[in-house]
Amino acid sequence: MLPVLRHSISLLLGLWCCLAPAAELPPGVRAFAFDTPRAFGYVIGDLIHHDVWIETETGQGMDAASLPREGWINRWLMLRRVAVRREGNRQTLQLEYQTFYAPLEVKNLTIPGFELHVAGSGERLTVPDWTFTTAPIRELSVWRAEGLPPMRPDAVPARLPTEGLAAASAGFGLAAAGALAWWAYLSAWLPFAWRGRHFAAAWRELRRLRRQEDSRGALESGFSCLHQAFNRTLGEPLFIEGLDAFFRGHPAYAPLRNEIRDFFRASYEVFFGEGAPRPPFDLRRMEALARACQLAERRRP
Repeated sequence: MLPVLRHSISLLLGLWCCLAPAAELPPGVRAFAFDTPRAFGYVIGDLIHHDVWIETETGQGMDAASLPREGWINRWLMLRRVAVRREGNRQTLQLEYQTFYAPLEVKNLTIPGFELHVAGSGERLTVPDWTFTTAPIRELSVWRAEGLPPMRPDAVPARLPTEGLAAASAGFGLAAAGALAWWAYLSAWLPFAWRGRHFAAAWRELRRLRRQEDSRGALESGFSCLHQAFNRTLGEPLFIEGLDAFFRGHPAYAPLRNEIRDFFRASYEVFFGEGAPRPPFDLRRMEALARACQLAERRRP
């Protein structure tokens, strides 16, 4: 029976709030109501919603300048949200309050009222104060009477199993280190892996020479260092006449046959030609050939 009685009292209070201002409606206002929820059973942190609706003959509704502002109203009450909704000639003001009062016993609190102005006419409508009951979350005296502490300490959180994550992290770290070492080996960045990686050294030297913007001296140095890479790969000087034998003995370089042959022809024009035109092989092209030979160099036994 108690809940039914409480709801009946709340309904009667709500009807009183709706009917009380209705008897004092200013000219041009057809209806005015203030809808509230139950007035009891609130604790700290609860949200309280109020609806104020007004219906006018012209449909102008409430003056925006008279609407309450969001923010703190006092030390324990905050107006969190203010929204206005229009349906025809009816305009509804929706308010959301939050209480931060922490009572030690059941206590009555009041949300202060305010005035609304009717747009256009300037007539005023009063939204009354609203009183509700708030209660503490726990009863301290009961625990103290039983000899228990007023508040028990928080439970210690259980430790999360991290052994698997640590092992996985170590495994991924080792895999990343291995991949990095393999990449460095393929790129001939490791000192012990330089042996037999002649084109890798030539590629780095050509990259350095390319900063000299294809000067005559830089071109000759580029041809020389790339020739040295071929000579060291073969184990003896390599000339254009010996390229077919070179490709048979080193099939990893066979896909680059035409480019290597063009390089040797251009080199002949540079070092032994008479009035030969500028060779089509510049430092950038030599660098690309050295890089391609470096990749072939990795595939060889």
